[in-house]
Amino acid sequence: MKIKHPAVKSDVFKLVSLLEFDLEVGGKFFPARVELFRDTERENHWRCRMWERELCHLTFTLRRGSKSGKRIESDEEVLIERTWVLSDKFEDFEAARAGEAIKRFIDALKEYLQRVTA
Repeated sequence: MKIKHPAVKSDVFKLVSLLEFDLEVGGKFFPARVELFRDTERENHWRCRMWERELCHLTFTLRRGSKSGKRIESDEEVLIERTWVLSDKFEDFEAARAGEAIKRFIDALKEYLQRVTA
């Protein structure tokens, strides 16, 4: 798949696998989400992202809902990308199959966890 437009600067990546698990590092609870994407143009090319689920208190910039003009506040769960903690090599990497790609990412995560928890 290709999106032909001057503003589109990359291939299209399709989500093929999604993992969620909970970590605890240094006493901090870390609910994690890992996404694996396949490049739709180049065979054996992948992208992997890791996200941390975090609860945030938000104040919306647009005033809505009341005549007083008060801004609406809300506690929301957001995803914060944490892939960079491991490496930027997961932005575009090669592997023969999805299983191999996700294994490479998980192995890098385990190496990182070994370093930070030792």
